[in-house]
Amino acid sequence: MADSVDHPRGAAQAATDPVAADLEAARGAAASGSDRDHSDLAVSVLGRLFRLAPRLTDLQDLGARQYGLGLARGRVLWALHESGPMLMRAIGQALGISPRTVTGLIDALEADGWVTRGPHPADRRATIISLTGAAEAALARLRENYEGLARDLLSDLPEDDLARCRSVIGALEKRLDDAVSKRVAAFGPASGPGPGTQAGHTDR
Repeated sequence: MADSVDHPRGAAQAATDPVAADLEAARGAAASGSDRDHSDLAVSVLGRLFRLAPRLTDLQDLGARQYGLGLARGRVLWALHESGPMLMRAIGQALGISPRTVTGLIDALEADGWVTRGPHPADRRATIISLTGAAEAALARLRENYEGLARDLLSDLPEDDLARCRSVIGALEKRLDDAVSKRVAAFGPASGPGPGTQAGHTDR
């Protein structure tokens, strides 16, 4: 994933970037809650998910922004936190990013004091990436706050409800890519800006 973009910066970018403007408009529409009580339950649930998404993203990014991190660099750090020191190529494989991207991320993290490079004991061509002590302490604090938020938000809900919620979210995760691909294919490619130029619906 790319480095995260917070909303103030996104709003400023929207003034000059049409794509950013579209994203800001979509974010505002999702937050409006216009289909909260839609008669189709599936549509109502999806609307609630869209409204939650930007708020959850804000929460996810909040701690990282306090440390000057974007989402991409944060993913590298959490992978190292969970697994311990890793080969650079293993980081790319674990996160699904290219070697060139990994190198850029590690360069930036090393310059800011988050990680160190070290030689592999058996392979001189390989480089092992490790967290610094300061990075370990910062990530421990972020995890503590994350777990505290989970307890504040959810701990007083019945366990059966939480288990069912987790199960439903898991089902959505498995179905999301196929469902989106299906809708994108049905919508068809746009041939230009404006509602009258969508493929198959051009004015004559």
